[in-house]
Amino acid sequence: MNTFSAKVEAIKSDEFFSCITVRANNMDLKLLKTKSPKWLRVGDEVECSIQEAAIAICTGTKEGSVSIENHISGELQHFRKGSVLSEVSVETPCGKLNSLITTDAFERMELCEGCNVTLLLRAVDIKLTPLLDTASYEKCTERLYKAT
Repeated sequence: MNTFSAKVEAIKSDEFFSCITVRANNMDLKLLKTKSPKWLRVGDEVECSIQEAAIAICTGTKEGSVSIENHISGELQHFRKGSVLSEVSVETPCGKLNSLITTDAFERMELCEGCNVTLLLRAVDIKLTPLLDTASYEKCTERLYKAT
């Protein structure tokens, strides 16, 4: 599981969905949820997590040409090739993120250590939890119990 810290910048909701914008190291990312968590507020520090298999890798895409909202550029640092799957580690502004892709895709894309890639993270695949320092936990607990 990949994790990184971020700050909630905006929450936009309608009757069905909430789009939550978080900022991690000066980079905005969008998360799509069926309901905004009751404890969540703009300004909160949160931990974002995403599974390795939920991160796609591309090379040479231009901004706006892919429907996936979140694009994170980075440098491929390390890889492990298996017969079916390959694990790829990429250094990004959010820290090191790992992706699992098919070995066929890895070879077709001619990926190598040191090459520049773009990671694609679907807004629905990023999970959100409060950072569990004492102050954040107490704020979230207070908000949660007020909401019920």
